[in-house]
Amino acid sequence: MMDTVVANVLKHAALMGMDAAVEFDLKLLNPQSRIRSLCSQDKCGNFRKHYMCPPYIGSLEDIGERLARYHRGILLQRTTPLDVKNDREGLVQSKKDFHELILQLEDYCKNLLSLRGKEVEHAWGLIGGTCELCQPCKAVTAEPCPFTERARPSLEALAIDVVELCKRYNLDCEFHPDKITWTGALLLRGR
Repeated sequence: MMDTVVANVLKHAALMGMDAAVEFDLKLLNPQSRIRSLCSQDKCGNFRKHYMCPPYIGSLEDIGERLARYHRGILLQRTTPLDVKNDREGLVQSKKDFHELILQLEDYCKNLLSLRGKEVEHAWGLIGGTCELCQPCKAVTAEPCPFTERARPSLEALAIDVVELCKRYNLDCEFHPDKITWTGALLLRGR
């Protein structure tokens, strides 16, 4: 039955405007210390400043245990044409749009759950980049997250090598000056 759910989600993702939606082997979601070290070096400026990033997101062991609860995964990509270097506002908006699509796919899975029984017990969306629901993130001021139901981590924050994952499935993993491609995932737990 889960095959039918996955097929429906893949079809729905395409209808929503995802440029790629590919089922992938969850064994490839292996949190790596090499990727986590990039976070602790604060390469993107979010270490200890964002609830959806390390160290708040948990240890590699915590992440591995959480990922192990899921049975199926769908890798998702969406590309937006823009001047990556000079259009900061467009870049942030494209990231927010991708985040919203991920949440809509989660909702779609919840609707399947209520319509079809326990085929999908839970769906967890993983966004591209950092959560942009509030700027700056409330972690900076130690206030609680106002969007706990909507905030999502990225594959990168979970210490997943996104470039290698994309290469494995022949998905775009290059950086382009005239377009941005966000990569995320939807993880499904069920029978």
